[in-house]
Amino acid sequence: MVAPPGRAPTPLPTVAQACARAGVTVREVHSGAECVAGAALLADIWGTAAEAAPLQSDVLLSLGHAGGAVLGAFAGDELIGLTVGIAGRPGSPELYSLIAGVAAAAAGRGVGVALKLAQRDWALAHGATRMRWTYDPLIRRNAHFNLNRLGAHIVEFVPDFYPPMTDAVNAGDLTDRLIAVWDFADPRPPVSVPAGAETVLAAGDDEEPVLTPGGPGPWLIETPTDIEAIRRADPTRAHRWRLALREVLHRAERLDYRVLGFTGDGAYLAGRGDR
Repeated sequence: MVAPPGRAPTPLPTVAQACARAGVTVREVHSGAECVAGAALLADIWGTAAEAAPLQSDVLLSLGHAGGAVLGAFAGDELIGLTVGIAGRPGSPELYSLIAGVAAAAAGRGVGVALKLAQRDWALAHGATRMRWTYDPLIRRNAHFNLNRLGAHIVEFVPDFYPPMTDAVNAGDLTDRLIAVWDFADPRPPVSVPAGAETVLAAGDDEEPVLTPGGPGPWLIETPTDIEAIRRADPTRAHRWRLALREVLHRAERLDYRVLGFTGDGAYLAGRGDR
């Protein structure tokens, strides 16, 4: 099956429009002082000590000096968001988005949208035609943003993509990730649910994951409303979600099913197709 298209994607704003809505300016981060601020911001977002920030200031400076996309979102002189993109192999048409984060106090303002669009424009200006990144498949808002707002598509599921991580966001959890690719010239529209789609992973009572065997497809794979809240309140239940999603995606892989999109109510659509 090929996933049936749903509604047309909502047109994305320009970078200028997104920045105006978020109340920020996005620009390249160059100076040592700005890179120190960037590392401190990442440490705060990921809940680590300064010396264990996901990227240290010297690495940020080096990545920018080497031609990477180290972009900061500034509210006045304050750095409140950061994204880092690096090139693939020499001559690659692809930018790899390594990390992105927004200060908790600025959440919900659209700063992340402004950063992502600025990263896309930076990539286009430097000859890239698409972008690749990883994300946690259990985080519903990220799946919606990546697949439905931007029009990225999923190319692979990788269990334990990262080694064990010790930051406050990922500590104690498995690091399964979906690989998303955003083709700037061919953003994919959101999918609609085809007739006969069968739910193989559902949120049951108290948002407990419920697995069913599943027939010949297509499949709906539900996600919890807020896995991050579940992790904080009940890490054991969050782990059951991780294992359940992993099982379903492995099962899909064995049947040559792909993730074809993400529905408006929080489920992946999987089946055979070329999305």
